[in-house]
Amino acid sequence: MSDVLPTGWFGAKLAQVSQGDTVLVLGAGVVGQCAVASAKRQGASRVLVVDDHADRLAVARAQNAEPIDFGVEDPVSAVRELTGGIGVDRVIEAVGVDAQRPHSGPAAAELPVDTGTFEAERGAAATEGNTGDGQWLVGDAPSLALRWAVNAVAKAGSIGIVGVYPPDFDAFPVGAVTNRNLTVQGGNCNHRRYVPGLLGRVARGDLDPTRFITRLAEPVAAIAAYQQFDLRREGWLKTVVTMTGGA
Repeated sequence: MSDVLPTGWFGAKLAQVSQGDTVLVLGAGVVGQCAVASAKRQGASRVLVVDDHADRLAVARAQNAEPIDFGVEDPVSAVRELTGGIGVDRVIEAVGVDAQRPHSGPAAAELPVDTGTFEAERGAAATEGNTGDGQWLVGDAPSLALRWAVNAVAKAGSIGIVGVYPPDFDAFPVGAVTNRNLTVQGGNCNHRRYVPGLLGRVARGDLDPTRFITRLAEPVAAIAAYQQFDLRREGWLKTVVTMTGGA
């Protein structure tokens, strides 16, 4: 309630989700799952979700979202096919600079730019690379989610960006945005603005963010738990560190 649910709600607001919209959520992590739930509560009639982790796509499917595995199919082509060639009305980008590119299958063959472009972006966005013990999984395609968003949305559609990017990240397909008359908004969520209303929804049973908790960890195991989460291990969607009372 203090972070991920308001962020997902904010992403749907930025994307301008309204009644009857078809919405694409890029990223099926816990923010993406909250974005799915939020888009539905804000009027979306149909939600598609892109990721390549089967367990996370299964959680999205349990919300009646339509999963697209970019390790198996090209997401932009899949979106076009599922929308009669038009594209979705709105996109919520919940991936950010740590986007991973497909290394096989149709999506790998249909990358919007060459891999050298991604390597240059990665060098600029994560100059220090990975940490020595491998706890930080650096994305190998920093702008890929943005490019997929721009290519998958319909003309005159809108995109909301809640994925995290460093302040100096400057890779963005602005030419496609302007020529396709798209509206793009991004930002950091003002949580205090949305928490009171979301608390009411949770209290009424309209939203249940606890359904996305997949692991519980003791404080002494927090570092090891974070490593499993950061490496996208199966079943590590959202981890809660349990704090017990003491003398």
